[in-house]
Amino acid sequence: MTTQTNETLSQQATSKRQFLKGVLATLGAGITSGLVGNNAIATALNYPLNPKSHLSAGKVFNQAQLTLLKTVCDLVLPRTDTPSAGDVDVHGFIDNQLFHCYEQATQNKMIALITMIETSSKKYYQHTFDTLLGEKQTQLLVDIEQGQAPFTMQNRADFKQLKALICFGYYTSEVGASQELNYQAFPGGFTGSIKSDEHVNHGALAYY
Repeated sequence: MTTQTNETLSQQATSKRQFLKGVLATLGAGITSGLVGNNAIATALNYPLNPKSHLSAGKVFNQAQLTLLKTVCDLVLPRTDTPSAGDVDVHGFIDNQLFHCYEQATQNKMIALITMIETSSKKYYQHTFDTLLGEKQTQLLVDIEQGQAPFTMQNRADFKQLKALICFGYYTSEVGASQELNYQAFPGGFTGSIKSDEHVNHGALAYY
């Protein structure tokens, strides 16, 4: 019985590794090149989901930054008929992944990006990011995504890396894996001129 259980667990782990390799291939080599080094897949597989991770400081982000990151995760992969990225603790996943798999310089870039989102929200909207109306939250992220002034192309590149981590974290989760990459990424992924078609997996077409 013990042998069968171990074999089953081994098969499940192998299956999940294969699935994650498929996720990386779908996201594209340019986006995922920084996701697979330094034992990143093993670290991702071993992360224990914690729905309350944003209620305390993480390994890289402080508590306020982690809460803001949760909001960003929810905006990039929002709740529909399935849980959002924030619902499945992608923010905690990113904090853990940055700590174990990335150098201090990358950790600092992500901290600076989250800090910039908060300071920009206060400067241009006179509200903290978490208290902004959803449409203004989205607009701010779209401006960063497009590198529009006052944001720079470096801000754009850093946000792209963050979104790659969000996608990687989401599809590492049980909920994300069960959806087989069938998602609508936002912001940046929304393109109003694209006609809705239930037979087309727009989320895998890399519009952003």
